[in-house]
Amino acid sequence: MFKDRAAIWVLEYIIGGMLAFVPLIGLRLWQTDWTDAHTWATGLFVVCLGVTLISCASSMRQRMLLAKRIDILAEHKADGSTSS
Repeated sequence: MFKDRAAIWVLEYIIGGMLAFVPLIGLRLWQTDWTDAHTWATGLFVVCLGVTLISCASSMRQRMLLAKRIDILAEHKADGSTSS
């Protein structure tokens, strides 16, 4: 589980960032009609997907750090109980 850290970082920053910022940049560069409801809905949907992906990956990273701390604590407790 701890070896998946790089994959989590890739998901969090690269893919999530692309989903969050590429549609906004694309809408600005293509000079589309900002009053078009379909354009707004599509852009907002894709940006929300990116933000959701970033938050899910961030929480997964926090859970992985917590699991690592728990494993270290369990190792210390196991080492302490065998030496006594």
